[in-house]
Amino acid sequence: MDSQLIYTRITHVDSTHCDRWGRMRPASLLEVLQEAAGDHAQALGVGRDRLESQDLFWAVIRQTVEIQRLPCMGETLVTETWPGPPSRTAFPRYLAGRTEKGEPLFRAVALWLFMNRHSRAMVLPEASGIHVPSLLRGGELTNPAGIASRDYPNVEKRTVRYSELDCNGHLSNTKYLNWMDDLLPSAFHRDNCLSRLHICYQNEALEGQEIALNWALEGNLLSLEGRRDQAPHRVFALRAQYRRL
Repeated sequence: MDSQLIYTRITHVDSTHCDRWGRMRPASLLEVLQEAAGDHAQALGVGRDRLESQDLFWAVIRQTVEIQRLPCMGETLVTETWPGPPSRTAFPRYLAGRTEKGEPLFRAVALWLFMNRHSRAMVLPEASGIHVPSLLRGGELTNPAGIASRDYPNVEKRTVRYSELDCNGHLSNTKYLNWMDDLLPSAFHRDNCLSRLHICYQNEALEGQEIALNWALEGNLLSLEGRRDQAPHRVFALRAQYRRL
């Protein structure tokens, strides 16, 4: 097994990562996963610098995270990541997290693809001329599928703010989870913990755009879809499963 294809990132969990209950916020967890993926891509020679030379950037389109336990303040999180074999359109990346003592915390898979920086159109791997090495270790999560649209009983509006933008100029994929968290009160988060997340990013959300958050909480499952008036309407959709503590 080529050790260069497995990248390890160490995160010391502090108050900047945590919610009021001392558990890592889902948005912070996605930031760790994103940074691990970015650092590894850079180490493999397919990072931001290489892509910018071809007017490309990496964009995540789907993610699934299965959580045994969220890291807590004061713990050290060890995250491993490795790239999987690409499909015709996307590059899967697998991740697994544990404590310093080896307690499993989560495992995840994300689908990434190339986007043209100017047209914002998808660029197929074969057309890019960029090769990303791959590895399968066994036990990886299934690559995430899409999420069907549905009707929702609740709606709340959010406007994309400057502080929520990433370096590609759109709402950061991690910030969607802050929007998710804010739909539910502190008492819910005190008594429940995220155990599984499946999210699909379908269209960019830009500064100043108003997004309608259509959602439903049914038992321990939160279903959420973001839409805007301008076409194309659907921005993202997610399913979040919670476990009672």
